[in-house]
Amino acid sequence: MRTLEEDMQTLAGFTAGGPGVTRLAWSPELRAAYDWLAGRCRELGMEAEVDAAGNLLARWEAGSGPAVLMGSHIDTVPQGGRFDGALGVMGGLHAIRLLREWGVRPRRPVWLVAFMDEENTRFNTALFGSRSFCGEDVGGLGGRRDADGVTLTDAMAAWGRDPERHGEARRIDAVGQYLELHVEQGPRLEASGTDVGVVTSIVGLVGYRVRVIGRTNHAGTTPMPLRRDALAGAARMVLAVRDEARRREDATANVGVITVAPGSSNVIPGRCELSIDLRAPSSQGVRELDEGCLAALAAIAEEEGLGLELEETYRVAPAPMSGELVEAIERAAGLEGASAARMPSGAGHDAMVLAAHVPAGMLFVPSRGGVSHSPDEHSSPEHCELGARVMARAVAGLVS
Repeated sequence: MRTLEEDMQTLAGFTAGGPGVTRLAWSPELRAAYDWLAGRCRELGMEAEVDAAGNLLARWEAGSGPAVLMGSHIDTVPQGGRFDGALGVMGGLHAIRLLREWGVRPRRPVWLVAFMDEENTRFNTALFGSRSFCGEDVGGLGGRRDADGVTLTDAMAAWGRDPERHGEARRIDAVGQYLELHVEQGPRLEASGTDVGVVTSIVGLVGYRVRVIGRTNHAGTTPMPLRRDALAGAARMVLAVRDEARRREDATANVGVITVAPGSSNVIPGRCELSIDLRAPSSQGVRELDEGCLAALAAIAEEEGLGLELEETYRVAPAPMSGELVEAIERAAGLEGASAARMPSGAGHDAMVLAAHVPAGMLFVPSRGGVSHSPDEHSSPEHCELGARVMARAVAGLVS
């Protein structure tokens, strides 16, 4: 029997290049990984298909009634690590392997899913797959372009899919509970020496695409007081967003993408675009951070004589996890002799989408140094195996 570590290493080989793993949404690398993963699922007697939203869904159609669904995603950020998202999918597959090895005969179906585009890296379409799976409207996004100018419509067409038919991926009505295994992506478990984290809630998040519009002019002949420099204004905005988050407990803000036009050393930038990601653990915290940042952006634009256009790219409410599943995961950890601690998640996950529709639970394993979204991301094979075993125990308790 193949080990979970062997599967994780094989999956990491599906990449556009190093360092780390680059496996973007709707890319040939992701499609190749899907084909391999579907084969692994079929070896366990599961039916596997890629749905209208690009989710890989594998089904162990045992018993009757609503399915217990495990999963995460296997798309990555550019030059990311090999554990984020991937452990949830491969660990879920390993949990099913363990259930079969233990002779568990489920009274209900057990499903596994790899959701499309959790990472939001390529087309700014965060959680596209899980939102479609849950029947949420993510239409009208086909015209969004990646850094190479490829539209989402074109990328999906290469897979034989149409963004306006994403609604055909809705399967949430057949799901009873959702469980997700994930690396912590933070330092708390390692620092405390705790084996696993049981997630109690996931932060809310809001994303924007911001366009700052100034006036392109000659850099040497335009006096400083008469400039309308889009980049200078955007730089002030980046710092203002950072400071808004620093003033609030447990809030975070990030500007991860910025582009400048026309992009010449002797031309005043007339246009600047940037991404903004805002997060806070409560609805009130998200609202206050959001309002504070938007007010700051508007004030800077007025002071600098700049135009300002805002496009909200995603908004997901904070998501509490199911108390029943929190307890089920804790019991499962106890059966494996693992120490467990309850904790919130500061990162967004597909589980936050599912939690609005069905009871959802999450399990964390330690991340070395708290590093994630980096080639240096690492969780030990022992912790990964333990996480999969705890998942298997939790699922066994739900379907036996």
